[in-house]
Amino acid sequence: MKVWENIRDKFSYFLKSVPEGFSPVVGSLILLLITFALVGAVASSVNLSGGRNLQPLVAKITLESCEGGLYGVGPTADRARCEENRITLLHEGGDSLPLDSISIRIFGYGNSFQGIPGHGGSPLSGDLSVLYLDLNSGGKNTTCYVVNNKDTIEDGLWDVGERLVLCGQDSAVGTAESSVKVSVDGDDNTSDNYGFKAGTEINLKVIDRKGRNVIAERTAIVKLAE
Repeated sequence: MKVWENIRDKFSYFLKSVPEGFSPVVGSLILLLITFALVGAVASSVNLSGGRNLQPLVAKITLESCEGGLYGVGPTADRARCEENRITLLHEGGDSLPLDSISIRIFGYGNSFQGIPGHGGSPLSGDLSVLYLDLNSGGKNTTCYVVNNKDTIEDGLWDVGERLVLCGQDSAVGTAESSVKVSVDGDDNTSDNYGFKAGTEINLKVIDRKGRNVIAERTAIVKLAE
């Protein structure tokens, strides 16, 4: 406040010394300059904080292949193991995507497992929703996700020219908290593994959580795994 009072006093003195006919014009110009200065200060503050200067990520993501089948349900010829359900995505251009802030959602008809395979439980089929909370290795199956995406996750970025392979067995095993979440007909009491029915369509979205925008949305028909 003291700074503003000093500026006001100086401007008041200046206006008194200006010829009477020019006072309104000079006053208007001074007020305009003050307005510009205040706007510039606010803009600089916002830019420095980074809270409102976040540019959305832009990338071209292609869904190269999608194959799989239901696990333990239906005709034997139409079944596939969870690890045989694979979706391959290719980054063809645009920004490098930080794995810790990118999510992937997949919707379609499929199934997951309730219980512990080999220790009781059964497959649950219906409208399947799969969410990869992020694309880092944490909370993932090391023998599936980490092995399939070793080069991509090495530097924490999904760069142009790199592929990302999603597998129905990507969820963490054992007591580790999985970063892959699976629900069937809204029921999330599953083992977080998944399989999509061959011949049906899936919808996949690549999402920038920080920018809160959908980077890519793709559809594909599931081909029966060989």
